[in-house]
Amino acid sequence: MVSYEPLRGMRDYFGEDAEKIRYIEEQFSKIVKKSGYMEAITPILEEFELFALKGGEELRNTMYTFIDKGGREVALRPEFTPSIVRLFLNSMQHLPKPIRLYYIGTVYRYDEPQFGRYREFRQAGIEMLGESSINADLEVLSLLWEFFNKINLTNITIKINNIAIYRELFSILKMSEDQEDHLLHLIDKGNKDSVMEYLSNIADSKILNILREMLYNSISKESDFIELIKDMNDEHSKVLENQISRLFKIYEILAKLNVPIKIDLSLVRGLAYYTGVIFEVTHPSVSFSIAGGGRYDNLVQLYGGPSTPSIGFAIGVERVLSVLQNLKIKDNARKIAIIPLNENVIDYALKVLFILHENDIPAILNTKNISLSKIIPNLLDMNINIVIIIGENEKRENKVSIKDLTTRQQSSISLNDLLPYIRQII
Repeated sequence: MVSYEPLRGMRDYFGEDAEKIRYIEEQFSKIVKKSGYMEAITPILEEFELFALKGGEELRNTMYTFIDKGGREVALRPEFTPSIVRLFLNSMQHLPKPIRLYYIGTVYRYDEPQFGRYREFRQAGIEMLGESSINADLEVLSLLWEFFNKINLTNITIKINNIAIYRELFSILKMSEDQEDHLLHLIDKGNKDSVMEYLSNIADSKILNILREMLYNSISKESDFIELIKDMNDEHSKVLENQISRLFKIYEILAKLNVPIKIDLSLVRGLAYYTGVIFEVTHPSVSFSIAGGGRYDNLVQLYGGPSTPSIGFAIGVERVLSVLQNLKIKDNARKIAIIPLNENVIDYALKVLFILHENDIPAILNTKNISLSKIIPNLLDMNINIVIIIGENEKRENKVSIKDLTTRQQSSISLNDLLPYIRQII
């Protein structure tokens, strides 16, 4: 027999594992639909440039890319946001703002596989396009918490920062966009000392001190942060003060609502298009984040569209499941099989099956052509505990015989009484 395994970093799911994935996705979609988010379905394959334009160093280096038969450089999507922006530009600019969208699907990154990191994995996320207010930030972060609360994963921490503070400090140093993105990438990877060493050659002592305090999380209060930036150029200090105040205001509002939120001024996320508030979700049992997102106010313009401030997040479905180790999918319903005793009654057996399915009662049709005494053990192995037996007499009299395999009790029921009887015993 030829044996094929899934490609490295990819997995098969079936049975309970597949049900757990669908459970997470279904709970997510229920939450976001209640808040007016509309589903968006985009292709898995896109032009390489769509993601490479502002994805950041790490994303560019891990994309699955190839030349298709038309000579185009294409990529399997490594994330969803650029596809959502493309969709907005092509089809949704005329809609009233903000536009609320959600998505669920697979993404692909050629990372080194390890626990919590696969090359094919699932993301579920939202994007709000066309709104710059702090209310939008609060709605998105509230939905993130609402989802985790819904699945009873409450021992998480939502870390937040405002990357606009870093970008404004870098702009004082007249850095190019590529330089900014590279330094942010280094911070994201934990190379803080390298960043400080680089900055020591181009920054004055005041800016160096601010960045040091941020990178090593030495600031705990808004007033302390404001004190650090005083006496700076008026134009820059005003921007910094506004961005600092926005960050702390978001924190204070959500903390009052008992959201497990924490300001982490060293937090930087790898995607290069973030411009404002950023955040990620951590859990004490794992070293990686299980969700994250942020504000990207310039991405639509970067793709040639109008000014469209936006914010969103994505959860890693498999990562969430990795910390929901005790998740049990409740399925207390008793399982039913219909057993036609010969070919002459198959039409009647199918009629019974249709009646059950039309009334949302799960049931399967036995397909094995073996004696009833041999069928029962097989059905028990499949966790089926109710059988509906149909022979010539049942068909002629418009009845069914129902046997409970747990109690071994058997009853003859008219077809008209089937539904109330089944509902009583399942």
